[in-house]
Order: sequence, then structure tokens, then C-alpha cells
Amino acid sequence: MVDADVRQGCMLAPDSLATGMDWLLERTVESCSTGVAFGQSSFTNLDFADDVSLLAELLKLLVIRLETMASEAASLGLEVNWQKTKVQALGMQGGYAINH
Repeated sequence: MVDADVRQGCMLAPDSLATGMDWLLERTVESCSTGVAFGQSSFTNLDFADDVSLLAELLKLLVIRLETMASEAASLGLEVNWQKTKVQALGMQGGYAINH
């Protein structure tokens, strides 16, 4: 039996996770490089540890990113928790501000 758990307090664990998440996000956003613009800056994702927010101007682009992320995560032995996955729409639709 192989035990692949990381012991609590392991000094390598944060770096191991960060390296894997950086690789995963790089592979995810390169499939669809456009992000969300805020002024002169453009963002494709926001992440902290194992929490990720993927950003896209259109829902269809977001779906592509989510599918790519799930596929690439599987190659690392990780999986997207679809029960915790949420989509939030921000912006204007038909002249009305939306936030749901």
C-alpha cells in the first residue's frame, strides 16, 4: 500500500501545492487567453491555495476554462468539486446591472 497523504506541518506541502496549482492554472488559461479587463489590466484568474476563481467575459468562455481545468487537474490526480463550483455574473444586461 502506498500512502500519498501529506503530513500536517510538512514544510514542503505549501510549495508542492502552489507549484501544481500554478501549472494547472497556466494550462487552463492558455486555452482561452482573454480575461476580464479592469481599467488597463486584464485578469484570467484569482487564486489562493486550492481556491480558484476563473474570470471570463462570456459564459461560453468560462465553460471552456472549467472543462479544461477539470481535464488538466485529472492529469495531476486532482478533481474539480462540482458541488462547490459556483458561477457569478456581474455587469450589464439589457441596460440593467446584474449581480447573481
